[in-house]
Amino acid sequence: MENKFKEKRTTVSTSMWSDWREQLRESELIGLDQRLEKLEREILLDWLQWHNPKGNYTDRKCIENGVRQLSKAKAIEYTYKEILRIHLKRKYNAFSNTHAQLMFNN
Repeated sequence: MENKFKEKRTTVSTSMWSDWREQLRESELIGLDQRLEKLEREILLDWLQWHNPKGNYTDRKCIENGVRQLSKAKAIEYTYKEILRIHLKRKYNAFSNTHAQLMFNN
């Protein structure tokens, strides 16, 4: 007998799983340090690996590539820097697009 509910549960959990990563990526910078401190090291490493698949963040990837494993403090630092970079890039793009529109409208 097939379990139809199991199939639906995997599709729902996948979308929910990626959703928390996107929410973390889009989170506000105010209080971000405190929110990152509350997260477990493995969750931070998982987010970093999701954000940059070519990087060596998870313990498994570090061991495979002969790289030293990240501490929780380094994972918080790298995650904060990546989210800050995303926000700055978004603000720069918004500013440059607005500036270019003003130049062409005049």
